[in-house]
Amino acid sequence: MSGLIGLSAYQSLKIYGWWRPLRIINWKIVADRDDLTFKKLFHEMGLDEHQLRCLQTNKELWIKEKGLELADIFLVPTWRIHVTKDMNAKIAEIAMMNLSAEWLKYTHVTFMDLVGAGLTLNLMMLLKLDLNTWVEIGLYRDFLRELTDVQSISLFQLPKNMVLQCVHDAKVL
Repeated sequence: MSGLIGLSAYQSLKIYGWWRPLRIINWKIVADRDDLTFKKLFHEMGLDEHQLRCLQTNKELWIKEKGLELADIFLVPTWRIHVTKDMNAKIAEIAMMNLSAEWLKYTHVTFMDLVGAGLTLNLMMLLKLDLNTWVEIGLYRDFLRELTDVQSISLFQLPKNMVLQCVHDAKVL
């Protein structure tokens, strides 16, 4: 579904030029023009996340057709863009974003989503999450099967047997 939003004189001029000063825009106009990308509309035209969402509620169309990129997800937090399901990000890209535990939970990213994106025991260190967060998003005991004490201390500042007890206890609850 798409909507219609009003434009300021500046926005109208930047989008339509001098010869066609319309003060409104809809998704059809945006979709028909290659130059009207997410970045241009957000950064250059000054449209906010709510106006963009009004133009087009389907975030997949913004991603596929209008160039919404992984780095842009913080600009539109209410869209709850999922880093793996919506953006198809790999674990290295996710790690470079420095996503907080709150953000992962807010956007419903699960441990299995991260595993699907390439997470391994060794790569867990790239994500700065505490044991509690890992458990909350779905860390399971079997994944930790090959965890060494050195890795456990490095990742969680706890010996392996204590980590396994925490994960086991979380599953029981």
